[in-house]
Amino acid sequence: MSSPWTLADALRPGLLAVRKFYRVFLFFQGIALLLYFGYYHSRPLAAAIDSFAAWKASGGLPLSALLTAIAGTVLPEAVRTLVGPDRSWNRERVRRMGWNFLFFGFNGFLVDLFYLLQAFLFGVGATFQVVLPKIALDFFGFIPWVALPMSVSYFLWLELGWNPVRILRAWNWSLYRDRVLPLLLPDITYWGPILVFLYGLPLNLQVPFFLLAFSGWSLAFVFIGSFELSEKK
Repeated sequence: MSSPWTLADALRPGLLAVRKFYRVFLFFQGIALLLYFGYYHSRPLAAAIDSFAAWKASGGLPLSALLTAIAGTVLPEAVRTLVGPDRSWNRERVRRMGWNFLFFGFNGFLVDLFYLLQAFLFGVGATFQVVLPKIALDFFGFIPWVALPMSVSYFLWLELGWNPVRILRAWNWSLYRDRVLPLLLPDITYWGPILVFLYGLPLNLQVPFFLLAFSGWSLAFVFIGSFELSEKK
């Protein structure tokens, strides 16, 4: 018989991820906040950010997907290689990195569309009437019912041998409870402070701001998403 489910067990992977990566969280959160305040108080920095945003906008959704894939895959893997503990490279790591690259690219495409939808629904600006509805829709709608289930489905796809039928059969409340809930704690811990500032930015700056923050999040995301698999080894 399997042991009974407990909330502590469900939150354990998320707690481990926060403990393991809290310095990374604080580092990227700090850079994001400095970028936000620097944009409004430093003309050279604002000009550089505007140039990057204009370049990103010129590439549309495909460029957003590519940049998110790079931010979520190349940078974290480089950090892991430089500072450890996992500095070794093998065929399996390269293969997994390739799939992560494709997944994060699709994630960037989806997030860009989501930001456009929110701008259409709530407008743009650094006011409570704009920022609070966006955060509420993000935390209570997009994250728990779209982003995280999609992410868990991706890890299932890797674990179950790329079989979509097995993935559909695997989905039930127990799977959501065991694989999605652990992601919520670090997600809120990391993104909560960042979204307050992100949604106060002009629309063309939200994706560049997201890209920077996403580099820090992807480390914990992959760690938690792979937790069940690593526990079985």
